[in-house]
Amino acid sequence: LMLTLAKLFQVPRDFYSGKGLTGESREVDFHFINRAGDRFFCEVKLMGKGNPESADSTIARRSNIFIAHTLSERNKSQLTNRGHHWVALGEDAGYARMGTVFSYLDIPCAPFHGDLDSALDTILPFVFEEISP
Repeated sequence: LMLTLAKLFQVPRDFYSGKGLTGESREVDFHFINRAGDRFFCEVKLMGKGNPESADSTIARRSNIFIAHTLSERNKSQLTNRGHHWVALGEDAGYARMGTVFSYLDIPCAPFHGDLDSALDTILPFVFEEISP
């Protein structure tokens, strides 16, 4: 998912990584890197219904970017107030917020304005190629 979002917004390969460790040596599955070299760790929770505990995991793990299917307004407010960035994929064009997050964090990217289905058809072969051993 994170690699697909990176490809959708044309984040250059040098500005993301599939594995890493936080300052507390917690393993994370994906992180982005901005132009200054700062790392932004990602947490993904794709449950269909809002789950208040899922947002808590982002705070506990010191993730910077939280990707969820559904987030309550309260979760969004809590995450924002604590300096975490969030994307709710279950909302109409929810993925588009990822471009805003990239821009805010100074992660090189390009805006996406095309047809999502067509773009995914083009992107997915590159995603599979990149993750293949």
